[in-house]
Amino acid sequence: MSYFREFQYAYTLVTEAGLSFERQENEFCLAINNAVKENSDEPITLKTKDASIKGVMKAEKYSGRQRSGSEPYTDVQLFTKRGILNLSMKGPNAPSLAGGGLRGIVEIIPGLGARFFRSAYDNHIKKGLKPGDKVPDTYGKLNDKDKKLLVIGNKPMGGPIDYMYVGPMDVTSTFKNGVLQVNGNLTDAKKYAKSKDLFFRLRARRVDQTFDPDASDRNGTPRIYGRSPSRGDSVGRLVVTDKPAKSRDIITF
Repeated sequence: MSYFREFQYAYTLVTEAGLSFERQENEFCLAINNAVKENSDEPITLKTKDASIKGVMKAEKYSGRQRSGSEPYTDVQLFTKRGILNLSMKGPNAPSLAGGGLRGIVEIIPGLGARFFRSAYDNHIKKGLKPGDKVPDTYGKLNDKDKKLLVIGNKPMGGPIDYMYVGPMDVTSTFKNGVLQVNGNLTDAKKYAKSKDLFFRLRARRVDQTFDPDASDRNGTPRIYGRSPSRGDSVGRLVVTDKPAKSRDIITF
């Protein structure tokens, strides 16, 4: 497959994923707001298999941004009798958590990203990677303190997150006796971070990016990836995931 066709394929996947998440957020808010209306505009209880939230009066998509300009941690806000709750919405096969990439990570834990990049670089050199070689995705396991901070976020990141909602892109629901049951799962964000092993995942932004051992940022931190001949990108993409690929080396840092 040519680089152009690979790019077209990747672009289509990203576009469709973005539309799917928009659909999930919109349908989730609509289900809640319709249930409140059906309940004579009285607060309802939102219920999933793992958690319930009482006193829900309204749901809205979050319209803010991160201080860095990236997508915010919060996707949907629930307005309840006890205050506003921030939700991060994910699909059942969501590839990443804690949005914002490297800029977002630096906002919360300065120096963590650079430490990971240096460890990733050392690992590639140790494995014998040569200039121009294809770079395998790199994974690093996060410790308990760091993963909690990265999952929950903070105000500059468009957080902090109170709950993770993980469910299908098509939201279905039933409403009876003031209780709205939806087909996803709500999990307290602190419990989510505690119950999951979380990993950094570093991957190429473009299919034609290869290993460049001399590439670094202005602080001397290795970039790992060289410039894409087709698109000009010169950095990789760093995300947080709970699903490392099988049979991959997981570095410590």
